[in-house]
Amino acid sequence: MKLSDYAKSLGISYKTAWRMWKKGELNAEQLPSGTVIVKIEKPVNKGVAIYARVSSSENKSYLHTQAERLEKYCFAKGYQVVRIVKEVGSGVNDNRRKLIDLLNKDNYSLIVCEHKEHLTRVGFHYLKV
Repeated sequence: MKLSDYAKSLGISYKTAWRMWKKGELNAEQLPSGTVIVKIEKPVNKGVAIYARVSSSENKSYLHTQAERLEKYCFAKGYQVVRIVKEVGSGVNDNRRKLIDLLNKDNYSLIVCEHKEHLTRVGFHYLKV
């Protein structure tokens, strides 16, 4: 993959990727034309986990529609959904049982949620887990 494409895929600037290559942080080589090619190993995609959350039981109907929208999104992106977790709990609460259980599993490579606030608002405990 060209260095510019690699930078875009990581969401970093080309200049940052260039510096990484110069420091030897990338598995890359420079062609005689000057183009830098990054050798990347294709990661094993274990699938994705969907996490849907609402803050109160009054919004429980929204929980199901949220999970359905996420399933449709994953299908459109070509992701294989391996787990769907629906939880009712405050985003400030850092002891949500279902989320902790999800984070302790390793049968997925990505967690998909509708808004980052649905995963956590504070989040220190989850980063620690």
